[in-house]
Amino acid sequence: MKPTKLYHCTTQKKAKLYRESGHIIKPVRGFDNFQAALAWCVKTGRTVVLELDGWEQDDIHKLPDHHNRYGNAFWVDKNVTSWKGIFDASSDA
Repeated sequence: MKPTKLYHCTTQKKAKLYRESGHIIKPVRGFDNFQAALAWCVKTGRTVVLELDGWEQDDIHKLPDHHNRYGNAFWVDKNVTSWKGIFDASSDA
């Protein structure tokens, strides 16, 4: 079964652009769990994790790389318009 949610690592600057435009342009990559996304953030220096949803099962595919020991990576073959911010390492909160 393919995931119905993905955890997408990004920067504050890109997260702001996503909010302003109302979408994330395809292909959209992410991990199948939050822990895997956090590990990717540490590796790449990104500070924001978004929880994405809102695609059909035919639109999501497993990536052949980018996996880590915590989870699997996938890509969505459509623009994503539904997400919520769940982690921001640079936030004071």
